[in-house]
Amino acid sequence: MFRQHYPALCRIAYGVVENEETAKDIVQDFFLYCWKKKEELKIHSGFVHYAARAVKNASLNFIKREGRIKFESPMELSAAASGIPDETYETDDSRNAALWAAIARLPKQRRAVFLLSNRDGLKYADIAAQLDISVNTVKTHIKLAYQYLRKECGWMVRMIGLIFFFTK
Repeated sequence: MFRQHYPALCRIAYGVVENEETAKDIVQDFFLYCWKKKEELKIHSGFVHYAARAVKNASLNFIKREGRIKFESPMELSAAASGIPDETYETDDSRNAALWAAIARLPKQRRAVFLLSNRDGLKYADIAAQLDISVNTVKTHIKLAYQYLRKECGWMVRMIGLIFFFTK
């Protein structure tokens, strides 16, 4: 099981923590946990899905412990944990969860600027006044947030394109 699933699980962990050694450690810890709990562990949804979810959650917990991101509420943490792309058709809720998880991983000020602009509909000048930054800084934060979200959520765009293509 280790040899078969280790590379894919490392890619999942790396996608979250963006550090190869840390990703390897997380996956190795997961397999060690499974080995220690092999008598008690009951997996109902298949090992691959269970392992992907467990590694994704462990990676998010690592980031949270390291203080690189801070989730504002338990709802965002739940949304971040449920954003694993699947080969089957994704529901709107899981795509939204993946998007919110990517937004939660933005740096604090960039996330605040992005949400004030897109969620609250404020103008650049209003955001700049509220956060005591320049309008150009607001523009830069929004541009960088969009670049990051395009990179992080590119799989969703491809999935929607495939679904659209096959429904025609």
